[in-house]
Amino acid sequence: MKNENKKITICVGLLLISFMLTACAVQEKQTELQDVNLKLKWLHQSQFAGNYVAKNKGFYEQEGLNVTIEPFSFENPTIETVITGNADFGITSANELMLAKAQGLPLKAFAVIFKISPDCAYSLKDSNITKPQDFVGKTIGIEPGVSGEKLYYLMTKRLNIDRTNIKEVYIGYDATELLNGTTDVSLGYIINEPHQVIESGHEVNTILFADYGINTYADVLFATEETINDKPELVEKFLRATLEGWRYAIENEGETVDIVLQYATDRTKSHEAYMLNQAIPLIHTGKSPIGVMEKKEWENVQNILLEQNMLTEKIFIEEIYTNEFVLKIYEQ
Repeated sequence: MKNENKKITICVGLLLISFMLTACAVQEKQTELQDVNLKLKWLHQSQFAGNYVAKNKGFYEQEGLNVTIEPFSFENPTIETVITGNADFGITSANELMLAKAQGLPLKAFAVIFKISPDCAYSLKDSNITKPQDFVGKTIGIEPGVSGEKLYYLMTKRLNIDRTNIKEVYIGYDATELLNGTTDVSLGYIINEPHQVIESGHEVNTILFADYGINTYADVLFATEETINDKPELVEKFLRATLEGWRYAIENEGETVDIVLQYATDRTKSHEAYMLNQAIPLIHTGKSPIGVMEKKEWENVQNILLEQNMLTEKIFIEEIYTNEFVLKIYEQ
């Protein structure tokens, strides 16, 4: 009987030790997570679904990262937040990153998300405005200070459309002016504003600028050169989890929208579902793996900025982006 009690005591002791070791291991794993901040280029919405999924499904944690996803704010712009070290990574447009690079800021892109720009013009279907040439004699609503404004100017220039025969007005960042008749056509993102028109009960025509050769990488992941050079393992881990997040989001749209709504708490499910559905073909184009960048596309961005006199001279393209991490991940 004594031997049996002794055995029970030993077993219980071993179980307690095992439990304590497991608890310590779990606690150690939690304390080992590296804090990382990601700064978005806009407010929370399906445009950044892959990041939310990577956070929600534990892909970042599996890489040892505790990622905080911060929305854009005018008080703390994305590029400024990254360059000052208040965020490790950021999402911005290729043209904004190139302009920052031209100003001497040591930044570099390490992956692209939106390979096709969502910038578009949209109108009510019964207006029969289906191509840029139809803008003549119409009132165009322009969202100020965003990429679509410059791309619109360039598109009309390349198509030899006389803008003196177009009335151009500045509008807000939604479809209000189109719906109340202030404009005949408005500019925006094909993944966003056109759905507001649909929800109001109207059919909508969209004109994607990229279909007319006016395209720039819309969303690129970037960091400081110091981070890329001195912390390559961190960049690789973050990117691997982010790409996994986007793959999951593309394959599981319904679940992904529910995850997005945990962040975009002021948005509707129907709108975020529309945004994600419209975004996927712009991200997963089928021409190359998600994230991989091409030199010719960066050269196109540079040519657009030069043509708009936003750049005064060319910069060395290889200094603004690297495929090192994304290609390494796909080779594994």
